[in-house]
Amino acid sequence: MMQKKILFFLLIFILTLTANAAAVRELNGDNLNLEQTAQGQIFKATGNVEFVYDELRITAEDEGIYRRYNGEVEFRKNVQLFYQEFEAEAVELTGNLADQIFHLTQEAEVRGENSLLQADQIDIYRAEDRIEVLGNAYLEYNNFWAEADQIIYYLDRELISLKGNVKGERNGESFNSQAAEVNQKTDEVKLTGQATLRFSEENSAAGSGSETAGE
Repeated sequence: MMQKKILFFLLIFILTLTANAAAVRELNGDNLNLEQTAQGQIFKATGNVEFVYDELRITAEDEGIYRRYNGEVEFRKNVQLFYQEFEAEAVELTGNLADQIFHLTQEAEVRGENSLLQADQIDIYRAEDRIEVLGNAYLEYNNFWAEADQIIYYLDRELISLKGNVKGERNGESFNSQAAEVNQKTDEVKLTGQATLRFSEENSAAGSGSETAGE
């Protein structure tokens, strides 16, 4: 009887979340639970969790929670997020589907077509096309890598901003500064705030893109 109830509630969940034939919205797991509260429905899945919401897909080993009444989600242990050309992973993920905001905490990582972001915490703002990287922030982009206190990736502007104790390397040339900016459109790197660039003898007359330093 209990198994039939779970299957019944799961069927209702999938049908009511599917807006049209093209949209896919479902929650899968070894165990599923539906809780009806005064605020609204809460869906919980444990063990091999998979959550699909239109173009977004999230997996987790331990637990997944979806509060349907306000759009909040929580996922724990070896969490992976897949959205368009981006893939992300962390120990935990929290966020809100309605606001299109997701917070990756502990060993957080986001991979793009030609970029990698790592940090203690990574915040994804889908509606604003922005990714904020905080705590032991690390960036790889083509032939460029850098560490900083904070990294902000403006996806729509194809611009990456690094702030605080910036240090890194490009084409074998190392640098450090208080801030840096990577323009993906022009492939230019701009260093500001007590910037130092150490030239490599092998690459002194070669290399793609350009680097500028300023106060």
